[in-house]
Amino acid sequence: MMDDLDALFAQAKAKPMAPSAAVMARVLADAAAHQPQGQAWPAADARPKLGLFAQFAGFFGGAGALAGMASAAMAGLFIGYVQPSSLDLVTGAGAASASLEQVELLPDLSAFLTEE
Repeated sequence: MMDDLDALFAQAKAKPMAPSAAVMARVLADAAAHQPQGQAWPAADARPKLGLFAQFAGFFGGAGALAGMASAAMAGLFIGYVQPSSLDLVTGAGAASASLEQVELLPDLSAFLTEE
């Protein structure tokens, strides 16, 4: 029985069966019908051109990042122009007019800790 089976396998191995051209055409047509169809990309010049402000905001990371940078700049200008009195206590009031020997680099912060 094993000899008969080996003979059949040897006979099948000797002449491999190839599908006919008609079968292959039908299989390929069916496979092409089931492929997903992509959408056409718009032409490169169909995209809108960015304005100067949009390019500038994109350079800094978008409009949100640009708004944060602008508010930080405005806060810095405000603090630099107004000079609140609490900043004078921390920095040593009148440090700009004092000589270098009189400037205290580590000011006393006890004014902030007292309960008056």
